[in-house]
Formats: sequence, C-alpha cells, structure tokens
Amino acid sequence: MVITAGQGEQPGWFAAQDKLATLSSNSAHRTVTDATHTDLLDDESLSANSSRAIHDVVQSVRAGTPLQL
Repeated sequence: MVITAGQGEQPGWFAAQDKLATLSSNSAHRTVTDATHTDLLDDESLSANSSRAIHDVVQSVRAGTPLQL
C-alpha cells in the first residue's frame, strides 16, 4: 500500500509512488488530495487515511483478497 500526500509534492513524485506500488502484485496507491506528508501523520482527520490503509492491508492478507483503491 502506497499513500501519497496530494499537497507539496516534488515534480515526478506521483510517478515514483506509482512505480513503488508496482513492486508488489497485490498493491494499491492512494492519494490524499488535501494532505501534506506531515498531515498524514499529525492531522487526526487526514491521518485516518493512513490508519485505514494499514487496516485494509491486514484485511487483505487475512482474507487472501486483492487490495482495493
């Protein structure tokens, strides 16, 4: 699972994150449009996206199902 902040990115960052997601055959790349990198850690409402991604990975592994966007 790759989570990308939608704000404050450097040129080429989204493409690099997409490439990172291809390293696994069971992957997803989600972008949190209104977040900076720090927001994904510190802002309670935006960091919920990170927590949800962790939960989704655990559920995918337990169920043996592909990750969803």
